[in-house]
Amino acid sequence: MKPYTEMLGLSDLVLEESFVLGITASPAQVVLDVEFVLTTSHPAYAPPPPDENESYRRGQIRFIAVRRLIWDLQGATPAADATGEIDYGHIDDFRWDGETFELEGDWGQLRIEAGSVEVEV
Repeated sequence: MKPYTEMLGLSDLVLEESFVLGITASPAQVVLDVEFVLTTSHPAYAPPPPDENESYRRGQIRFIAVRRLIWDLQGATPAADATGEIDYGHIDDFRWDGETFELEGDWGQLRIEAGSVEVEV
């Protein structure tokens, strides 16, 4: 399987430092709401404010035309930041091959077979 950095739309993001804000599974679709960390080569990159180390932008990773979804190890307690906003941790690993995608983090392990992936920042 290939790393996410070889996928169009994800190569200029640092998922290991990004925060998962929510995961929604519905018929034929899985959506991850994410506060992305952008690399300096991402078109939306802007220098971070003085009180932050990274350039953050909110967005989504959408798996479209999902044929199969396996979600193991769910149930981790989310964290709350200083403002009270909830997050479920990082995307520690994201690999793919063709139409099979495997993701892992504190929120569990996802194995998704889908027709396509869309990334919106």
